[in-house]
Amino acid sequence: MNYLLALALFFSINALAQVRLPTNDAGLVQYQELVRVPDAKRTARQIMEQTRAWANKYYPLANEAEQQYDQEHSILFVRTFYQIGKQAVRYTLTIETKFGRYRATITDLIVEENGRVQPVREASLTSDEINMPADSLAKNENLIKQIVTNQADLYRKIDKSCRDTLASLEQALTDDN
Repeated sequence: MNYLLALALFFSINALAQVRLPTNDAGLVQYQELVRVPDAKRTARQIMEQTRAWANKYYPLANEAEQQYDQEHSILFVRTFYQIGKQAVRYTLTIETKFGRYRATITDLIVEENGRVQPVREASLTSDEINMPADSLAKNENLIKQIVTNQADLYRKIDKSCRDTLASLEQALTDDN
């Protein structure tokens, strides 16, 4: 009986450790917000001017963010990264402006560390997913738990960073200043 209780506890802790990120219809990680600005008469051009000012302030170092502006379609592409511990999380931020609103989308999230590159998945790994490919000699429960915990922590930080970026943009474009 104690064995079953311990097993149930292990699996419930394992399930709680998994972090899910928002995805698009194709199942790829994507953060997206469509925001109406308070001044509904603000043109796409005016919103884009504010957006570009925000981007220059939010990404102050020239080598930190590559910005490309499509003036014809009023779209700003920013390719940059978050530094999370020893890992760099690269991403693309696309901001499209229209009359009285904008849409901001974060996509293409990739984790880089020590030359390893790995796309960010919709959910952090579980111990079961790590255990599957490992042979019985390579299975170390403490190591697997640590990997699961570390990845869940990284995914929580990625989620917070993406949401903070979108919130900063929204604040900059919707403040009445």
